[in-house]
Amino acid sequence: MEEEEKKQEAHQKDLEKKSNEVEDVKNYTEILSRVIHEGEEIFKLKKRAVFLSSCIAGLEIGFSYVLVCTLYYLFAGSFDEAYIYKMFGFVYPIGFILVILGRSALFTEQTSVLALPVLNGQRTIWELLQIWGIVIFGNVIGGILFVFFITSMATKLGLFDQETMVTVGSHILDHEYWVLLISAITAGWLMGLLTWLLNSSVDVLTRIIIIIIITGTIGFAGFHHSIVGNIEAFGAFLYADDISILDYLVFLALTLLGNGLGGAIVVGLFKYRIFESNYAAE
Repeated sequence: MEEEEKKQEAHQKDLEKKSNEVEDVKNYTEILSRVIHEGEEIFKLKKRAVFLSSCIAGLEIGFSYVLVCTLYYLFAGSFDEAYIYKMFGFVYPIGFILVILGRSALFTEQTSVLALPVLNGQRTIWELLQIWGIVIFGNVIGGILFVFFITSMATKLGLFDQETMVTVGSHILDHEYWVLLISAITAGWLMGLLTWLLNSSVDVLTRIIIIIIITGTIGFAGFHHSIVGNIEAFGAFLYADDISILDYLVFLALTLLGNGLGGAIVVGLFKYRIFESNYAAE
C-alpha cells in the first residue's frame, strides 16, 4: 500500500514537471511571438512615419541629457566627480520612459525587435538595414536639434552651462576605441533585454519599473548608449576646442555599431536560436 502511494506521488510530480515545462514553452513562445509581431508592424509603417517618429524619439530622449547635465551642474564641487557620474543612473531613465511608453522609434529599443522578423524569415537583411538607417538618421537629427534647442534656455533657467556640456560630453568620449565598442555592445545587450522584458508585461507600472531598472543600470555603470551619447558628444563638440568633428563621428559610429551588435546578435540571435533549437523542436 505504501509502495503504491509512492508510485502515485512520483507520477503526480512527473505530471506537474511536464505541465511546468509546457507552461514555460508557452510563455517563451508568447513573448517571442509578441516581439516578432511588434517588429513586423514597424516594417509595415511608411518610411516617412518611421523617420518622423525617430526624430521625435531623438528629441524626447534629450530630457535624460537635461537631467544628467543639471545633476552635474548642481553637485559639481560638492561631491567627488566619480559619485556624480554614478548618480546619473537615477535620472537617466526619464527620457527612455517618455520614448518607450510614447511609442516613438528609438534605435536601441528596436534593434532586436527588427532583427527577429529577419531571423524568422519574414523580412530580408536589406529591409532591416533600410529601416535601421532611417531610425538612426532620425534619432541623430532629433538629438542634434535638441542640443540647439536646450542650450540657451538651460543657461537662462540656471539648469546648466556650456562648461557642463563640455564636461559631460568629454567624460563619455574619453575612452579607447575598443572600450567604447565593448561598452556600447553591453548597452545594446541591456536594451535588447529591455524589449524582451517589456513584452512579458502589459501593466504600465511594471513596464516603468523595468525601464528604470535597465536604463538606470546603463546610466549608473556608464555604458555607452548611442542616441543619448549622440546628444552628449555633440554638445561637447560645439563648445570644446579640443573635440573635433572626427572625434564626434568616430564615437557615434562605434556606439551605433556596438549597440546594434548587442541588441541584434546577443539578444535577437541568441533568444531566437534558443527557441529554434529547443522549444521549437518540442
